[in-house]
Parts: sequence; structure tokens; C-alpha cells
Amino acid sequence: MGSLFAALNSASNALDAFQRSIDVTQNNVTNANSPGYAKQIPTLQSANFVSANGLSGGVVEQTQDSRNQFADTMVRNQISIAGAYQQLQTSLAPLQNVFDVSDNSPIPSALNQLFQSFSQWSTQPSNSAYQSAVVAAAQQVSAAFQQTASQLSSIRNATDQDLQSTVAQINQDAAKIQAYNVSLGKNGGTDAGAQANLEATLEDLSNLANVQVLTGVGGTVTVLLGGQTPLVIGAQLNTLQVQADTSGTPGAPPNAKIVDSTGTDVTAQVTSGALSGLLTVRNNILPSLAGGGTQVGSLNTLAQSIADSVNNLLAQGSSTSTPPYQPGAPLFTYNATSPTSVASSLNVNQSLTPDQLVAFDPGPPAASNGIALQLANLDNTGSSQLGGSTFTQYLSAMTAQVGNAVSTANAGATAQASVVSQAKTLQQQLSGVSLDEEAVRLVQLQSAYQAASKVVTVIDELTQTLINMVQ
Repeated sequence: MGSLFAALNSASNALDAFQRSIDVTQNNVTNANSPGYAKQIPTLQSANFVSANGLSGGVVEQTQDSRNQFADTMVRNQISIAGAYQQLQTSLAPLQNVFDVSDNSPIPSALNQLFQSFSQWSTQPSNSAYQSAVVAAAQQVSAAFQQTASQLSSIRNATDQDLQSTVAQINQDAAKIQAYNVSLGKNGGTDAGAQANLEATLEDLSNLANVQVLTGVGGTVTVLLGGQTPLVIGAQLNTLQVQADTSGTPGAPPNAKIVDSTGTDVTAQVTSGALSGLLTVRNNILPSLAGGGTQVGSLNTLAQSIADSVNNLLAQGSSTSTPPYQPGAPLFTYNATSPTSVASSLNVNQSLTPDQLVAFDPGPPAASNGIALQLANLDNTGSSQLGGSTFTQYLSAMTAQVGNAVSTANAGATAQASVVSQAKTLQQQLSGVSLDEEAVRLVQLQSAYQAASKVVTVIDELTQTLINMVQ
């Protein structure tokens, strides 16, 4: 009887092991498409058989996790790079609309109209209609620069809001990881569901910023921004903040910086992810156009060059055709005390009336329309303020700068999407659930379960037979 009971115990253990294995397989099938889930592999091992010590042998089940940390790290790294390109695509789209390459774009159209009005005025310098046309065209130029400066300011404000929301999302993901570590410390051990949620959160976090993930004792994770600044260490959470960088030029729109919970500037550690893309637009591309930080901005440089060039020529002219010559009044005004606000403050001299426009050039040689002719030809002469470029050439370079940035972002996003796909395919091959594999395993386990059940049935029959014989 002792041997029968030992055999029955062994068969019972086998039934339990096979049932656990079936449960693991069914759980794999259920979570086959769950983000971050890694298949669990039921492993059957023989138990020790030493009848003298009461060890009846049999089968025990131990579940193995197929998660591959190298594959997971590769996926997170590639997602982080893709996140930067995708954010650049999104943030640069409004800039591309501002700097349209067509002739209907506000600034090119207004400049073209201004030089045409100068040319027309040069044919009849005393014609009041032509003089009024020059003032009206100058007003269109100032309005075009003000409009563009306003659009860039709106894009800067929107980028600031995106920075705040992105950092808030990073802090939320870090809080989820902290909660995972705390739960792990309280309950002990890990389960596939919690691991899947953790990996999904880490991938989401990687899309926002470049992070390094280290697995510690007991399965807890440490998350480092840029491999240096801790976001999560065990149950400790360190949040990030967006602040204005006041180290730039006084009066200029400050750049944005990222600081940790101690106030330390960690901006330089952000090299990929959506946060990196936003910082690139906010601290590099926008200031290069609209000014900010330590940059005047090419839009302000162009606006000042146009205003100074026109005003200087008018000052070289004279409102009288005989000595003593009286220099002409300026056509444009702007805020000279703030280099980063020239475009937004560009305006037509409010005290200037059209009949006060100066066309006479004292020379030598003197010419009644000499200044007007030089103004009409102004865009064909390179400006020293623009490095020798003409207004049109300089504006084209600004447009090309934006276009190249957009093109780079689009190409990078497309290429990186392919790399992410390849990394995820490798991850799936190593840790993903194969329904075919699970189906085969399930059939095998069901057959083994039925066999163990048959053993229990046979032992039961033998036991009943022995009991009947004793009776």
C-alpha cells in the first residue's frame, strides 16, 4: 500500500505540474498582443526519488521568463532616437508654414512690392501717387515682419507648453516605475503582468527621453536620465522641471533648461527622445530665426538691414536741390535698444508724410532721382550687415535652413521607424509569444495531463482491488 500511495502522490504532483504549465501556456496566448509582455516558458523537472526518505519523485514545474534585457535595451534606445525625429517633425511643421518658399509668402511679396514702388517713384520723383505707394509698400514690409515675428513667438509659446507637458509625462512614468519598485519590495517576487506593464512604461519613457535602465536586487529597477541623473532609485523618485535659462543676453527671450529635483541643470544630458527634439527647436532653431538666448536671430538681422539700408540712403539725399542740403527723414523705425525685437517693432516713421520722401541726390554728380534709383536697385547690392548677401539671398538662406531641418527630420523619422521595427522584430523573436509554439505545447501538456490522470485512475483501481481482497 505504501508504494501505491507514493505512486499516487507522485502522479498527483505531476497533475499539479502539468496544470500549472497549461495555465502558463494559456496566459501566454491571452497576452500575446499585450505591450511589453514576454512569454513565460513552463519547464518540467524531475523531483528526487529516494523512497527511504519519503521522496516519491515525480515532476515539478518551474516557470522561466524569456525576457531578454539586451533586446529590450536595444528597442528602448531606438525608440528614443525615433522620438526625437518625430517630435522635430511635429514642431517644425508650423515653421515650414511661416517660411513658405512661394512668392506669395508675406515678406518676399512685401519686399518685391517695395522695390517696385521705389522703381516707379524714380521715374517721377514728385508724383504724389508714387510717393504714397512707397509709404504703403513700406507699411506692408513692416506688417510682414511683425506678422512673422508674432508667428515665431506663438510657436515659441507652443513649444514651451509642449516642454512642460513632456516633462510632466516623464515624471508620471517615473512615478509608475517607483510604484512598481515599492510593490516589488512589499510583495516580493515578480509576475509577468507587472513586468509587462513595467516594460511598456519604460518604452513610453524612452520615447520621451534617453534613459538607462539598471536591474537591481530583487528585480527593482534604477532609471537614469542620460545614464547620469537618477529619475528612480528603488522607492526614491526624482522629478524634472523646465526653467528659464537666465544666463543669456538680457532682454532676449531666455532659452529653456531642464533641472532635476536638486536644481541642477541636466539639459546637456538629454540627447534623444521627444524632449531632445523640443529642446533643439526651442533653444537652437527658434533663437537662430527669431532671436533668444545669445542669438539676435536672422529675422531681426534682415529687418534691421533693410531699415538701415533704406534710411541711410534717404539720409544721403536732400530735401532741397541747392545748398545747404537737408538730409532726408528715415522711412523705417524700430526698437534699437533690443536687437531681438527689431522685426516685431519694425514700423514706418509716423511723422513722415509721402511728400517728404527724398529722391534728390546731391552727388556728385547731382541727380533729381538719384536716391530713388539707388533704392530701387537696393536688393541687387549685397549688405555688409548680411555678410555680403542681398536681402533676397539672405531670406532664401533662412527659408533653406528651415527646409533642411524639416527634410532631415522627415528622413530621420522614416529611417528610424524601420530600425525600431527591426529591433522589435528581434525582440519578438526572442521574447514574444508564438501562437503556433503555444498550441503545440498545449497539446503536449494536455496529453501528459491525461496520462497522469490515467495513472491516478489505475492506482485507484488497484487500491480498490486490494481493499476488496482484504475484505
